[in-house]
Amino acid sequence: MLFLNKKEIPFNEIIPDGYVDIHSHLLPGIDDGVKTVYQSAYILEQFENLGVKKMITTPHVMQDIWPNSSETIRDRLKSLKNVLPTLGITTVELQASAEYMMDDLFYQRIKENDIIPLHKNYILVEMSTFNVPINLNEIVFEIKLAGYTPILAHPERYSFYNNDLKKFDELKKSGFLFQLNLLSLTGYYGDQIKAFAKKMIDHGYIDFTGTDVHNYHQLGILEKGFHPNVAKKVTAVMRNNSNFS
Repeated sequence: MLFLNKKEIPFNEIIPDGYVDIHSHLLPGIDDGVKTVYQSAYILEQFENLGVKKMITTPHVMQDIWPNSSETIRDRLKSLKNVLPTLGITTVELQASAEYMMDDLFYQRIKENDIIPLHKNYILVEMSTFNVPINLNEIVFEIKLAGYTPILAHPERYSFYNNDLKKFDELKKSGFLFQLNLLSLTGYYGDQIKAFAKKMIDHGYIDFTGTDVHNYHQLGILEKGFHPNVAKKVTAVMRNNSNFS
């Protein structure tokens, strides 16, 4: 049976020229992302083929689980970048920052200015999936005092806010920008998160996007793309990532 309309628009047709991905886990062996250099290289090669201009990969920095130091991240990035040309990966630009859990370790590092920004003064932060940090206002104050602008990773996934847009208004007013996970729009995290991700885009809450790719499986899902009703809106938001060029 032939279909006159595409069910999904492939990801390579959605990506705007010069796209910069600001959220992924592609430094091998330091968090729950890729485990080997070859896994990193394969995924980076696929993004290069898709036309992605730059990947700013963001390993977790999380107290007691992945307490990666700035030095660890920079060293792992250097090692990976040394290998990529030998594997023929020369077009996509690779940089590294971090996805900082807003915990006590982050609070200490922000006070010590031991932070790797995404670009200029932007930093990528996240919350626990269980609840809001008790000292959130204090953390935001320290972030601003240090001169950084926080980008909250995947706001659509914080279920404890019960999809209440007023809660996100409060976060916006406190100084957060929002980064949507593109995987959320595929249904990867469930239909409820997919629906709320669409709602956040429709109401203009999303500032930037990221793939949040950890592995081959997630990459494959992303490559399938999005429903036509979503694709055009997604591309418009993805253009904002040119701020990180």
